[in-house]
Amino acid sequence: MTLQKQKNNWVYEDIKSVHLELSTLCNSICPWCPRYQNFSPNVNPNITQGAWTLERFQQHFPKEFIQQIKFWTFAGDYGDPGTCPDIIPIIHYINEHGKADIQINTNGGMKSTYFWHELGKAIKGYVIFSVDGLEDTNHIYRRNVKWDKVINNMRAYADTGARGIWEFLKFKHNEHQMEEAKALADELGFEIRFKNPNGFEEDGTMPARDKDYNIEYTILPAEGRDIRPVIVSPAQENLINMINTDAIQYDDVKDKIESFYKDKTACINCSAKTFGMGNEVRINYDGSVWPCSFFGHLSQKYLKDRKVSVVHKWQADNIFKDIENNLKDKTLKEILDGDPFKQVRESWRDHSILLCSDSCSRGQTTMEKIYNA
Repeated sequence: MTLQKQKNNWVYEDIKSVHLELSTLCNSICPWCPRYQNFSPNVNPNITQGAWTLERFQQHFPKEFIQQIKFWTFAGDYGDPGTCPDIIPIIHYINEHGKADIQINTNGGMKSTYFWHELGKAIKGYVIFSVDGLEDTNHIYRRNVKWDKVINNMRAYADTGARGIWEFLKFKHNEHQMEEAKALADELGFEIRFKNPNGFEEDGTMPARDKDYNIEYTILPAEGRDIRPVIVSPAQENLINMINTDAIQYDDVKDKIESFYKDKTACINCSAKTFGMGNEVRINYDGSVWPCSFFGHLSQKYLKDRKVSVVHKWQADNIFKDIENNLKDKTLKEILDGDPFKQVRESWRDHSILLCSDSCSRGQTTMEKIYNA
């Protein structure tokens, strides 16, 4: 690959898409969700719980900025945007001062039918409802979500004529319902998408644990699916243990880890440029600003039970330890004018940042290379 100077994707005036973590609250306890620890109902201690208010939104996103944005994503890594009390006033504010499409991802199992009808009338864009089965199966993965509430909310939203998408994660317990779900989606006027989930353990199962981490039941993948569970090698286990016990510092092994990137030839196609509708920035509920959803998601991850991402986060924490990237301290323009993600951009020439290389390029992952070397 020819090395060349990379254009800055994160110039304030060029941002056209915002991925905002509108809430870190949720009504569901999905086993693999990073909001929780080790497939249990115990909340990840790294996250700050709460939801954006209209006043806070207006403070950080003035009218002039709203006018330049073409696409907003309200999706939940650590919460559901449907739990945000001010989501409809926020949408009205966006509509009043801009012309942006909005994507909302939700389990749909909260609030009233009146709320969902009003949301349908307000939104310019679409809502993705994550519903994994029907009345007798959706709650197996979407724990605590009540079917009657979900389906009534979906109908109330659909009655407005707003665009709705049903995303259906396929498991062994619900795959026989796909045709019935498609028929129901057609009745609602929804597009339906069937997806393979992540989160299976090395033995091919996904545990659903109680608050004491006892397994209540296990979830199995759909028949015939090659789930390719992550196998933790002795080398990986040893490195993870050292990281978790602070036995080594990143600088001690930085050169060794980065050496595994150098021969990777696939170009990095940055998601902040290709997703949404133009240059994108990710903002977490706590006010931290990130170059993309991958880094925003990783920043709050609790990794003692999530082995695959430990080294990603370890490197990222070191890369970003000295940058000022929180809206509590600076405006978004001040943050981006400081070019806080320069190191990310420059790493694309030699694949020296693991998360960029593994998430936005092709070929054998550097994680595989590191742990199998």
